[in-house]
Amino acid sequence: MARTLIPALAAAMMLCASLLVSGPARAAPDPALVRLTTQLDQLSDLLKSDAAARSLPLELLLLRTGLTGLTDALPRAGRDAAGTVDAPPPPQGPPAQASVETFRTALAVLSQVHGGQDNLDVLLAHPGDRTDALTFRSGVVTLDHIRQSLRDTGLQADMAPGHDTLRVPVILWEDTLLQLGPHDRLGLSRADGVFVISFGRVELDGARVFSVGGESPTSKDFVPFVTIAGGGSLNARGASFDGLGFGNTPKFSGVSIVSHPLMPSTGNTRIADSHFENLVTVAMTGGEAAVITGNRFYNMRNNALMLANAVGAQVHGNLFFGDGPTNAVRVLAGSDDAVVRGNVLLEGDRSGILVQGQSTRVEVSGNVIWRRSGGAIKLSGTRCGVVRGNVILNSRQKGIDIRSSDATQVHANTISGSGSAGIWVSAQPRQAVTYLSQNTLRGNGAGLSTATGARLFLAGNDFSNQFPRLIDGDLTLQNHAIVRDLHGKTPMLMSASETVVPSSLAAPDCSDWGQK
Repeated sequence: MARTLIPALAAAMMLCASLLVSGPARAAPDPALVRLTTQLDQLSDLLKSDAAARSLPLELLLLRTGLTGLTDALPRAGRDAAGTVDAPPPPQGPPAQASVETFRTALAVLSQVHGGQDNLDVLLAHPGDRTDALTFRSGVVTLDHIRQSLRDTGLQADMAPGHDTLRVPVILWEDTLLQLGPHDRLGLSRADGVFVISFGRVELDGARVFSVGGESPTSKDFVPFVTIAGGGSLNARGASFDGLGFGNTPKFSGVSIVSHPLMPSTGNTRIADSHFENLVTVAMTGGEAAVITGNRFYNMRNNALMLANAVGAQVHGNLFFGDGPTNAVRVLAGSDDAVVRGNVLLEGDRSGILVQGQSTRVEVSGNVIWRRSGGAIKLSGTRCGVVRGNVILNSRQKGIDIRSSDATQVHANTISGSGSAGIWVSAQPRQAVTYLSQNTLRGNGAGLSTATGARLFLAGNDFSNQFPRLIDGDLTLQNHAIVRDLHGKTPMLMSASETVVPSSLAAPDCSDWGQK
C-alpha cells in the first residue's frame, strides 16, 4: 500500500505546487466546438420560433443552419429537395368487409401481453356499456372506405371529405391493410373515446392523424391513440401525428407497435421522415429489425421513443427537440443488437439515450447531444455495449454514464462541458472491464470518475484540456498516472487501488453473448 501511495502523493504535491504558481488551469476553448455550439444554438432558436421549420426533414434543417455533415445517418426517406412526399402507390386488393363489433375483444388481446392497466379509462370513455366499433376484415381499408362504412352501418353519418373527425373506434384485424395517403387527415374525437387498433398492416404516406376536441366527460384521462397490435406492422413515411396517447403502458401511448409472440407477423415496421408532436411516447415492444429513421419528435409528454424486446432495431438520423421531461430514447428489456446512430438531441431532461435491462451488443454511435438538463448517454445493466463517436456538449450532469454493465466499449467520443463527470463508471461487477479509448475530454466537472468502477482499460484518451479536475471518485489516488500522460500514449489498466501497464488486453469477444 505504501508503495502505491508514495508516487501518488508525490505527483499530487507537484501538481499542487504548479497550481500555486500559475493558478488553476482551465480548458482552452476549442474553435470547432465553439462553432458547433453556436450553430446548435441557431438550430434550437429556429425550431422554437418557426413552426413551419419543425416539419422539415432533418437534412434540410441542418443545411439551413450550416450543420451539413453533422451526422452520417440522414435518410432521404422519400422526399424531394423541397420536402414533398412522393405519391404512394394506389390501393391494391379488394375492399375489406365492414361490420359493427365490440372493441372488448381487441382490448382482451392487448391485455394478454401488456396487462389490463388503463383499460378502464377506455371503457369509461364509452358510457352505458357502449362498446361498438367499426370493424374491418379481409381486404384494403382507405379513408373513403371508412367514411362509406360509417354511413352504411349507421354508426356515423357526418364524416365527409374536409370534415374527417372520427367519432367511433376502428378495429382492423390481421388480414387487413389500412392505407392513408398525403391528402388524408384523420381526426380522432377525444370526447367520443375514439382510437384505432390494427392487427394487420398499416401504411401511412404523408397522412396526418391527430386528436380532436376536449376531454371525455366520463373519462378525463382518456386521449385517442393508434395501436398496431398482435402481428401487425406499421410503414409510415412523411406522416404526422399530434396530441395522441395516455396512460402508463406502451399500448395506449400514442403511436405504438405492441407485438404478441404467438401471432404471426405481417412484416417489419419502418417509420421514416415523420413528425410526432405532443404524444406520450412512440413505443415499439417486440418484433425484429424495426427501422426508425429521419423522424422529428417534438414536445413529447414522456420519453419520446421506447424500444423493448426490439431485437435488431435501427434508430437512425432522428431529431429530438422541445420540452422533454425524461429520456429521449429508451432501449429496454432485451433489445439485443439495437443501433442508435446519427441522431440529434437538443435539450430535454434526464439522460438523452438510456440503454437498460439486459440488452446485449447495443451500439450508440455518432449522435450529437446538446445541453441536456440531465446526462447524455447512460448504459445500465447491459452487456457488450458500444458507445462510439458521439459528440456530447454541455450536459448539466454526466456525459457518458456506465453502470452495472460488463464489457462496455467507450471509444472516440468528444465530451465537453458536462457539469459532472465526462465519463462515469459505477456499480460494476467485480471482474468487469470497461474499455475507454481515444475519447476527448474537455472542461467537464471531472474527466473520468468512478464509484465501485472495477477495472478500466485506458488507451489514447485526451485529457490535455480537461482541467482543473482530471479524475475523481475512488480513482483519485490514480491521478498521477493521467498527469504523466495526458494524451494516453501508454495503455493502462486502472482500478481504485492501482494502475498497471498491461502487456496486452484485447477487446472483448461478444459474438456469442445473448444469442437466442
